[in-house]
Amino acid sequence: MAFVAGSSTPESRLMGGSETFYSASLLSAACNLSCSVYIGERDDPSYVRTDIGNTVVFAFRGSLDPQVVTSATTKYGECHIHDIDCLEWMKDGNNQPASVHKGAFSQFLDIWNNSPLQEEAGLDCERGKTVVFTGHSMGGAIASLATLCMLDKQLQPGKPKSIFCITFGFPLIGDEVVARAVRRKRWADQFCHVVLGRDAFSRILLAPCISVRKPLEALLPYLKRSMQSAGDSMGSTDTPMEEALPEGIAEFVGTVIQHCSAVVNYSSAAKMSPNNPSIAVVKSLVKLSPYRPFGHYVFCSRTGGISIENHFAVLPILYYALQTSDVNSEQFILEHVGYNHILPNALQNIVKLQELSDLPLSDADSRIATQMDPLGLGIQNCQARLSLSAAGQLQKQQRENVSKLEDEYQAKMEIPMNILEDYRSLCIRDGSGYVDAFKKKERRDRDFQANLKRLELAGWWDEIILNKFDKDELPDDFQCSEEWIRRGTQYRLLVEPLDIANYYRLGKNEDSGIYGRPSRYKTLQKWLEDNEENKQLQPPPAMLTQDSCLWAYVEENACLMDKNNYSDEKRIELENRVRPLIDSHGLCMEDFMTGESTFKMVVNWLWTHMSPAQQATSPFRSIIYYRPPTAQN
Repeated sequence: MAFVAGSSTPESRLMGGSETFYSASLLSAACNLSCSVYIGERDDPSYVRTDIGNTVVFAFRGSLDPQVVTSATTKYGECHIHDIDCLEWMKDGNNQPASVHKGAFSQFLDIWNNSPLQEEAGLDCERGKTVVFTGHSMGGAIASLATLCMLDKQLQPGKPKSIFCITFGFPLIGDEVVARAVRRKRWADQFCHVVLGRDAFSRILLAPCISVRKPLEALLPYLKRSMQSAGDSMGSTDTPMEEALPEGIAEFVGTVIQHCSAVVNYSSAAKMSPNNPSIAVVKSLVKLSPYRPFGHYVFCSRTGGISIENHFAVLPILYYALQTSDVNSEQFILEHVGYNHILPNALQNIVKLQELSDLPLSDADSRIATQMDPLGLGIQNCQARLSLSAAGQLQKQQRENVSKLEDEYQAKMEIPMNILEDYRSLCIRDGSGYVDAFKKKERRDRDFQANLKRLELAGWWDEIILNKFDKDELPDDFQCSEEWIRRGTQYRLLVEPLDIANYYRLGKNEDSGIYGRPSRYKTLQKWLEDNEENKQLQPPPAMLTQDSCLWAYVEENACLMDKNNYSDEKRIELENRVRPLIDSHGLCMEDFMTGESTFKMVVNWLWTHMSPAQQATSPFRSIIYYRPPTAQN
């Protein structure tokens, strides 16, 4: 996301590829709408729909009831995503659902399931409208969840993203699984979070519920009345109501800063030294807030601000901008209700921080200094500057790692892949499928070389997925690269059948049961499935069978055939794998029907055990009556 100040119309934005340009006027309009929804005595979650030219804005109001914000059975008020189909795919490496703040999620579900929001927003998208979800405070949390769901429901391959989210004073509400999913889907451009530098409430969920519950019981009613006052004075540059703040503000702010510091220090250490055993020890002993930022951020002071896309830098800025000793503690609360009074001026002076690794420790660029100093990020705060520079270095290192992989692939991996592709062709020429030939290993030298290349490739892909991708040494959207999806798919379809053949040749199924897929194949297949627009990058059906696991089901039935132990269950499993391949022309007959192949023998054996009624509807019919094409002279 790039930021452009001073565009002339609220809906003004430019679309170039995946990059979105937000305008100062659009953010100001969204802010005014976000504050206006708090006018009135109601405190239930709701929204207001407004047309601005070709843009439709849905402004959400969230409840500021202390029980909603801090009451929960877990330390930080988190819960797993549940009861909603469109976000169920958000899971971690152990297949556990993503976590979000329970209070925000329950408010969102109430609106999502009991209002016309889905229908209205969906219809606006179909009409070609640009849809913007926006909200202040907990309303921003609801807007963010609504945006995630609508992106998941509406996006189709090749369809431009016309759904956006703009929040103000948004408290972090999703864990690392949510944040990573947004980056891996390349949705970060769809989220713009505007945060005033000393708004303590936007950091509140980094502290345990129990540590802030008591002060919030007095503070949240005050915030509610202040936001109603701010909404009443929308468009005015005057400050909101001048009601005395509740007592205990200094202690409350100190608690938030303390826990924000703990999260930032741990997160920075984990990113810089992911293999440090001390990090794992700390994680097991101390439960820190699970919430992490996603999307792009605009941090503002009263005179301007900075926009930032580097997600590594967001947590440090949230902390260092709050760590200011020369500010009255009341200011940390008043800024949360002052967005529509402060932003009109601040948004005219936004500086975009691009390459943080080059961020100087001296104020060589006066424009940067002018906007960073009021946020507490000036050169006088060396820790802050070093932290931001480290965040930039992490992102830069990720890009450099991708370049290194490109060089390694060209130098090391193309040759093993070419050797295995030649091995497959030679086997077919000699009258057998390459998987059968590999399992029998009758041509020792050729089979030995094929096995060696199989192992080389396995080690290389494990290095990419387990030691680089899963440990954040590569960009999160690496899995969206068309070229790497193509390479991973080609490797999986060509080599996994050999892994299966080796597994059954060594009799591992006798001890461990059916073949269990290595994680590299699961990950590579998920990359392809998560990027539906790239499915055309799979190798043509005539070259490789499009189900790399099919051979495992063939081998399971072959084991039963050897024991003359027919199983309807195993037959049906194999049929269910074969049917979609035949329907989509994704079954390579050369690999499975050449010579006396195991596949051919298994299908023939199963066919003889099937009733006429079963044979009539079985996909095996196409295989039984298959005749290879006649060679042309």
